[in-house]
Amino acid sequence: MEEPNMRYMQDNNRRMIQEAIRKIALGRSIERIEMAPGGMGGVGTARMIHGYVAKIHDDPGDEEFADYGGTVDVGEYPDETASAGGIIHKGVLLAAARNNEGGFLIVPTLFSEVTIVLDAATRHAYIVNYSHAETIRMEAHSEVSIGMTETEALDPDNDSSPDYDELEPTGNEAHTSYTAEGITATVKNDSGKESSVVQGAEEIAQTVDKSEVRQTADKIVQKVNSTTVAVADNKVTLGDENATEPLVLGNELAQLMLDFLTECSKIMTPTLMGTMQPLNFPNFLSLTSKIQKFLSKTSYTK
Repeated sequence: MEEPNMRYMQDNNRRMIQEAIRKIALGRSIERIEMAPGGMGGVGTARMIHGYVAKIHDDPGDEEFADYGGTVDVGEYPDETASAGGIIHKGVLLAAARNNEGGFLIVPTLFSEVTIVLDAATRHAYIVNYSHAETIRMEAHSEVSIGMTETEALDPDNDSSPDYDELEPTGNEAHTSYTAEGITATVKNDSGKESSVVQGAEEIAQTVDKSEVRQTADKIVQKVNSTTVAVADNKVTLGDENATEPLVLGNELAQLMLDFLTECSKIMTPTLMGTMQPLNFPNFLSLTSKIQKFLSKTSYTK
């Protein structure tokens, strides 16, 4: 009788040691594993599900909005569930954070494919992958950078080919940076050319090689090398934005000359035969015709 009791005690001690090692290895997750329903246990306590967006809860007038507002319903594909009609997971969260206000957020389109993770313990489901998005929001505290840098192609057949992070850039790249002060967008090509747009709250500047456009609340300045055109309230300057020498308005000057010649052509000269037009009267008609032709080629502004 002592031998079976001894074997029982040894087996019991062995199980206690195994359970202690299991708890040490799993830490606090052991509690979540024990909470998991049957068939969903395991170290991860989570199940990955591939499905589609069956409904987006974004209508405050919907009767389900009070319970599921800001979430989506995801249906499992029929071949991934024992149910012939599929399973609908209600109230799937768009992010791991329960509150979807601020921060990073992606709202998928209706019927787009998604991958969700279902926490076996809490039964909360989160979207982790999307095929198509309706809304993408990135709300950062300091900076958001979006960019693309083209590199030489990877040669998978060459053992000495560098890894992806070591490939040489081709020189073609485009980057946009958002900060609290403004937006900077830059595009470069492999010929060394570059264009940029810098937008702040009070100024926008666009630069392409040697040309530049700057806009503020009270002035727009276009510049190519040393030639400048500036537009401000009640003032347009050519050649330099600080120019002070006024320009003659061509169409007004031409009209003035036309009026002057018309009046001159009316001058009558007294002679023995009475008052007569000057001998060079035909010249007045010729000059008048030339001025009218010039005016027909003039662009008018108001």
